[in-house]
Parts: sequence; C-alpha cells; structure tokens
Amino acid sequence: MSEIPATPYAASLPFLLSQVGARAAQLFADRLAPLGVSPRAFGVLSNLTGTSTRTQQQLADALGMHRNNMVGLIDEMEAAGWVRRHRSAQDRRAFEIRLTPAGAELVDRVAALIPPMEAEIARDLVPDDRHALVDLLIRVAETLHLDPGIHPHLRARTRSTGAAPEQ
Repeated sequence: MSEIPATPYAASLPFLLSQVGARAAQLFADRLAPLGVSPRAFGVLSNLTGTSTRTQQQLADALGMHRNNMVGLIDEMEAAGWVRRHRSAQDRRAFEIRLTPAGAELVDRVAALIPPMEAEIARDLVPDDRHALVDLLIRVAETLHLDPGIHPHLRARTRSTGAAPEQ
C-alpha cells in the first residue's frame, strides 16, 4: 500500500465523505418529512421488504438497534399502520413484524424519491463519473465492513440519556 500524502482537513477523504453524507442525509430526511416517516423508520421498513418474516428481536439484531429502541420504533410504525406485530408460531414469546399494505406503499413512495434526489446530488457529474463514484463508495463501504442496506445511524443513541446503545 502506498503512502497517502497529508492533505488539508477540508480536502481529506474522511471530512468530504462526512460532509457529503450529512448533506445527503438531510436532503433525504427533508423528502421523507411530508410523508410522515423518519429516516430511522424508513430504514426499518426498507429492511422488511422482500424478506421472510422476522421477529422484532431478529430485526433489531440485523439492524444493530437496541431492543428497547426497536420496541418504541415498532410501536410508532404500528400506530401509523405501516407494520403489524404477529405472535410467532415458532416462539409464542416473540413477535413477528410484517409490513402492511400501507407500509409497502410507503416504501414504494420513498423509492420513487430516490432517483430525483440522486440526480440532484450528482447533477454536475457525467453518467460515467456517477457510476464510478457509486462503485468506489461500494468498495469503501466493503472495506469498512458496512452491511449493504443498513445505515449505521440506525444504531442511534437512546432517547433518555443520549448514551450509546448497549451492544
């Protein structure tokens, strides 16, 4: 591996990735707000699509969320009509979480927001550069051992103390 020359903070890869990521996250949250869904709730909903049924605990484990945070989030999403809890046939103590038709429709509505947002973010890139950037970011995500489709901020801090979640 070759030596990476020192660069000013504002031109460093960690800063630029953080800066662009923070702005993209804000743009995404702004687009979700009129739909009444938070990025965290959408992260859970999007991970329920196309999967076999998962228990609430399996979902929390897969997303890296503390079980108490998951319970509260599922409560909110159930009240909104996006998911339903069902007693597990295999373990009567566990709840399986399933998307409702309204939840699936919401996931589709959010999916339709992605292409225009991507076009806005990459408007100054030619298609080949955009594809190269996506490929490079996928490689960086793999290097950092990030799970595809799982945003690290789903592991948000607990509401009451601001402390990091238990792992």
